[in-house]
Amino acid sequence: MTTVTIGIDVSKKQLDVAIGGLPDQQPYCQFPYTVSGKKQLLKWLDRHEAQGGQVCLEATGQYSVEIATTLYEAGYPVSIENPIRTKNFAKSMMTRHKTDKVDAQVLANYALIMPLRAWSPPTILHSNIKELKRLIDDLQADRTRIINRLEGLRKASPARRYLNEQLEQVERQIAEIENELDAQLNQDDNLRSQSQLLISVIGFGKKTVLQLLAEIPNWSRFGSADQLVAFAGLHPRHRQSGNKIGYSHLSKQGNAHIRKTLFFPALSAMQHNPHLKRFADRLIAAGKEKMVVVVAVMRKLLVLAYAILKSGKPYDPEYQVSA
Repeated sequence: MTTVTIGIDVSKKQLDVAIGGLPDQQPYCQFPYTVSGKKQLLKWLDRHEAQGGQVCLEATGQYSVEIATTLYEAGYPVSIENPIRTKNFAKSMMTRHKTDKVDAQVLANYALIMPLRAWSPPTILHSNIKELKRLIDDLQADRTRIINRLEGLRKASPARRYLNEQLEQVERQIAEIENELDAQLNQDDNLRSQSQLLISVIGFGKKTVLQLLAEIPNWSRFGSADQLVAFAGLHPRHRQSGNKIGYSHLSKQGNAHIRKTLFFPALSAMQHNPHLKRFADRLIAAGKEKMVVVVAVMRKLLVLAYAILKSGKPYDPEYQVSA
């Protein structure tokens, strides 16, 4: 039986859709990204007997999540893929042109050839937590900007009054949203349990735990800690060609929010977590640069978090985990 795949190139205003796996044809159509456009898409897929076909999209934020949710609820298996992987696939297929239609066809072919990871929509609660957490990130950036401007002003500057008012408002909003995050978290027994387990890690504070739960709504989707590390972009990339050995550096091809979340906890863990302090000391003694050590500790913290949630047991500082 031939596998039918559906590639969807998503933009703010339109959906470019191609069907793969049909003999001697690859139907293509464009739909407006509206409520009626989504209905037209489902009817078009039915007309081409693509019901239940494997859907493949690139991760493009909320736009891809919304249409993926629509298709998932209509009974289609859905995969949301890393754009870097799909772009590399297009290069390997020697795709010459770059249009919305070609991009949709590439995604349909990608789903025919490459292994895909099943996607399911986040719960409303997880979406709430993620949106609130990222709003706090933005407000904290605003607070830093205002503080920097205040530090650069003359003491007698009339602008100081208005900046102080802005700072008070931003700090008040951050406090209110943090309270709302707590309230959201307490609505779910599973999230509350995960939070209690993660807070046992020396180096994790309450804010760090909330940020991790917001960015990783479904830890069980990862078959191993290594997959989670790759999702966060904390894998080192090694360069080697023939006898020439280059340097290693962070891949940075994953979730940047997770990397940002783990940076300061890693610094804290290097000082106060006995297990990770010994780990960091060994790397420093081996001549590793400070940032290399910090990233290694970030990676170790994420592996520890995965192991704790999988086992359901709180952190043991003497437990040895490979990373």
